[in-house]
Amino acid sequence: MAQSSETTELKAQLEQVKAQMQAQQQVMQKMQSRLEELEAKEHAQEANAAQAKAAAPPLTSPATAPPSPTPSGPPPYRPPSSIAGAYEPLPEGYVRLGDTGNLLKIDLIAQLDAMADSTYMGAADLFVPSSIPVRGQPLYDSGRRSNMSAKQSVFRMDFQRQTDYGTLKVVYKNNFFGSGSGDMPYNLQAFYGELDNEHYSLLAGYNISAFTDIDVFPNTLDYEGPNSFTFKYGPQIRFSPVLYRSGESALTLPMSLEKPNADISVIEGFNTYSRRPDITLGLRWQAPTWHILWANILRDLRVENATARTRSTSGFATQLTGTTALFEHDSIQGWASYGKGYANFLQDISGLGLDAAFTTEGDLRAIRARGFGAGYTHAWREDLTSSLAYGYLRISPQSNMLINPDQPKSTKFGSINLAWKFSERAMFGVEYLWGQNIALTDLRGQGQRLQTTFRYDLNP
Repeated sequence: MAQSSETTELKAQLEQVKAQMQAQQQVMQKMQSRLEELEAKEHAQEANAAQAKAAAPPLTSPATAPPSPTPSGPPPYRPPSSIAGAYEPLPEGYVRLGDTGNLLKIDLIAQLDAMADSTYMGAADLFVPSSIPVRGQPLYDSGRRSNMSAKQSVFRMDFQRQTDYGTLKVVYKNNFFGSGSGDMPYNLQAFYGELDNEHYSLLAGYNISAFTDIDVFPNTLDYEGPNSFTFKYGPQIRFSPVLYRSGESALTLPMSLEKPNADISVIEGFNTYSRRPDITLGLRWQAPTWHILWANILRDLRVENATARTRSTSGFATQLTGTTALFEHDSIQGWASYGKGYANFLQDISGLGLDAAFTTEGDLRAIRARGFGAGYTHAWREDLTSSLAYGYLRISPQSNMLINPDQPKSTKFGSINLAWKFSERAMFGVEYLWGQNIALTDLRGQGQRLQTTFRYDLNP
């Protein structure tokens, strides 16, 4: 009986152990199922992340701008005397603005010019031959004088971002050659947006005229530059399709509609206006070390008085410009223009009312003008250069036009300089300038200037 009782107890214990093992096995099966479910979710998340990473565009380095359609290779050499803040910035120097996709480059240029003149110059901060008094005019041959100016200082901001249609750029730039009072009056030079890709560029805003070829502006330290250079800022919309590509060279067709700025010698009671914008059309071949541009402009010039009496004429001009590199760091620039009614685009006579004038019969006629010039830059060393420039300008009004006889008939310009880039972001230069003014009366005057320049460029 005792053995039977012990056997029964062992059997009961065995059944209890079997039941516990079955319960533990069920728990383990549930845990295994849960683990398999979690692993499946984790594998799915990793696969989705890999697909998203493969589909996403690569991030741009904070210090590097997005790729642009400009030719590859090293950037072109810029001599120390090259005009400050006038060219498109190099790719480096940009910073990322958070996660917006926008890149920003800021440049501050502080410049001081000290000038010594041989006679009175009507534009003290600029060398303008047409402002030199001729014999018989007040202050003719009035003696030496000096001046200092910091108006060439520049503040510039360049924004960039990549879009589905190419690189979008917004550019802002100002110097201090404004018409206000004080030593540093504000002057807006550029505020525009531009969409750029391999097929075309589209620009809208305030910028240099499409009739101006800033790439052939010679490397003068004086801000005004040669008398015959065509230079004008204004609101505009510009479209430049690419017609043909060959390697790193391209043929483009720049065209624009620009704000008309009729500059007319009016008689009392009349005001200037235009019925349509200025129209420019050009053809440009751009190669890595040289380019040539043929540009044309059509203008509508009109005047009216309070009784709605109007007079009108047309203006046009054609211009050929080009530049090429020589040797390792030398370069040549050249330009020539001819037309009528475009005096407001010519550096030396802009703003003098010489686009058009009334005749003695009361008609309005455009004034013919022509100009040409050239520049040459020679590098003594990579950080030491000299630049020469020459310009000639002439207007040919009809003999019966009502024009002030003291207005310039022709002017000449010459300059030579030496510029030393004594550190990566600083330049010192010395320049000699000569100019001659010949009035419509054939009376003459000439002036000379010696200018020294210090320039500091924060982010060249």
